[in-house]
Amino acid sequence: MRLGIIIGLSLIVSLAVGANAQPVNVRISDPSLRYPEEVSIAVNPRNPLELAAGSNINLLYTSSDGGWTWHWRTISSPYGVWGDPNLLFDDSGVLYYEHLSGRNWQDSEFLWRIVVQRSTDAGLSFDSGEEIGLYPPTMQDKAWLGLDRSQTLSNGTIFTSWNEDDKYGSRKPSDSSRIFFSESTNRGQSWCNRVRVDNWGGDCIDSSGTVEGAVTASGPNGEIYIVWSGHNKIFFDESTNGGKSFGTERAIADQPGGWDFVVPGIFRANGFPMIVSDLNPQSPYYGRLYVTWSDQRRGVTDVYSIYSADGGLTWSKPLRVNTDSAMNHHFFPSMTIDPVTGHVFVVFYDRRNYVDSETDVYLARSIDGGLSFDNQRISQSAFGPDSGVFFGDYIHITAYDHHVYPVWMRMDDSALSVWTALVLDTAMGPSSSVQAATVEQTALSSTGTPANPGITFVTAHSGPVEIGLYDMLGRRMATLINGTYGTGECHFGIPDRVPNGMYIARLRSGGDERVTKVFVDR
Repeated sequence: MRLGIIIGLSLIVSLAVGANAQPVNVRISDPSLRYPEEVSIAVNPRNPLELAAGSNINLLYTSSDGGWTWHWRTISSPYGVWGDPNLLFDDSGVLYYEHLSGRNWQDSEFLWRIVVQRSTDAGLSFDSGEEIGLYPPTMQDKAWLGLDRSQTLSNGTIFTSWNEDDKYGSRKPSDSSRIFFSESTNRGQSWCNRVRVDNWGGDCIDSSGTVEGAVTASGPNGEIYIVWSGHNKIFFDESTNGGKSFGTERAIADQPGGWDFVVPGIFRANGFPMIVSDLNPQSPYYGRLYVTWSDQRRGVTDVYSIYSADGGLTWSKPLRVNTDSAMNHHFFPSMTIDPVTGHVFVVFYDRRNYVDSETDVYLARSIDGGLSFDNQRISQSAFGPDSGVFFGDYIHITAYDHHVYPVWMRMDDSALSVWTALVLDTAMGPSSSVQAATVEQTALSSTGTPANPGITFVTAHSGPVEIGLYDMLGRRMATLINGTYGTGECHFGIPDRVPNGMYIARLRSGGDERVTKVFVDR
C-alpha cells in the first residue's frame, strides 16, 4: 500500500499505534555489552531524528536517524559514574545525562552526589558535570529529571528529585530516608541548593518502607508537582514558589503490598510511580496531571493510572492500564506524554499471553485524558528472564510529535540487550502550527488503501516550501516540491521512480526545517 503523509510541525507517517501493526524493533546496545540495564531515552524536540539513551553503569547510545542506527560509548565524570542513568533533552536541544556518583562500592565518597552532565551537540560531547545534593556522609539515590514546559517565566527550568539515605541498605532504626529536590534555571550550568520535600521520611532498607522513586512535573502556572512511593502509598506534594519550599505530602493512592515485590524470573522488581502533565494550551486536557505505578492488589502485578484535572486537589479512581483479565504479571511501567498531541503512553513488561515467565513488552495509549487506555504488543518476540541476573529497576519511554520511543531490556541466554520500537501514533491531537504549516488528519481507508495517496500539507501563511526525500544514508533521492505556495491545502503524489523503502522527508519553509521517516510500499 502507499501511505498518505501529512506535513505539520513534522511529517507524520500513517502507521498507527493500536492498529495491530507490529512496530519495528531495533537493538540499541552492541552485542559486546552483555549486561546493560536500567535504560533511559530522550528525543531532541529541535531535531526529532536525534535520540540519546543510557544504561548502567556508564553507557551512552546516540542515533541521528530517528532510532534506526545507534552508536555507543562510555561517559566519565570527575565524580565517577555509578548508574541510575536518566536522560532528557530540553526544548532548546540541550541534552542532560543524570547519574549517581562513585567508582566502586569501596569508594570513600560512594553515592555522595547526584551528577548531571550536559551536552550541546546531541551527545557527541559532555561537560564534566555538576554535583547536586552533597551532604556527606549521607547517600543520594534514584534521581529523575523533569522539564518545565509551562507558558510562564519558569519555562525551561530543569528539575531533579531523589531520595537520600543515611546509609543505603541500613536496617538500623536510627537511619532514615528522605525526598529532596533541586532545579536549574540556566540549562544545567548550575543547580540550586537542595530542598527537602517530604515530612514523614522512611527507613533505609531499600524496600517498601523506604521513601523512593521521586519524579517531578510542572503545572501550567509553573507549579512543581512531585510523587514518590513509601509506606504502601503513592505520595504527592506541590511547590507554588518555584521549588523554594513544598507543602505537606498526602497520599493520592494506595499501593497494597508496597513498591517492593516479587515477580518470578526477575532479580528484583518495584512499582515506583511516574507523573506527567499536559502543558499544551491547545489540548482539551490542558493542565491535567497523570500518575502511573504498579502493585499487586489482585495477587499479580498490574499497572495503574490516575489523573487530576484540578492541579492535584482531587484524583480519579485507579484505572488498570493493562486491559487484559489474565492473572499474570505486568510490571516496570514508565509513562510519558507527547507535548504536541497530549497523548499519554505507558510502556511495561507483560505476561498475559503465557503461563510461565515468558515476557513481552506492551505499549498502552490514552487519547481521552486518562479515561481509557488501548494496549498493543510492541516486542517482536518474547524472552525468558533469569532471576540470577540483575535486571535493573526500570525501563523508559519518550514521545514527541506523534513519534513514540519506548526502551527496554530483554534477556536471551542469560545475557541482556537494550531495544527500542519505532512507533508512530496517527491518532490526532490538537492542531499545532509553525510559520508555514499546521497538522491535519491523513485520509486512510480501513484497509490501509489511501483515499488520497501521496503527501498533503496545509500552509497557514504564504511562502516558499521545499520538500526533499533522502535515503537512510542521507543521499537525496528526489525533490518532491520546491516553490512558493499560498495558504491552504496542497496535495501531490510520490513519484513512481521512487522505489519502495524507508526514507527521510525534509520540509523547509519560512526558515523552519522539519524531518521524519517516510515508508513507501506500493
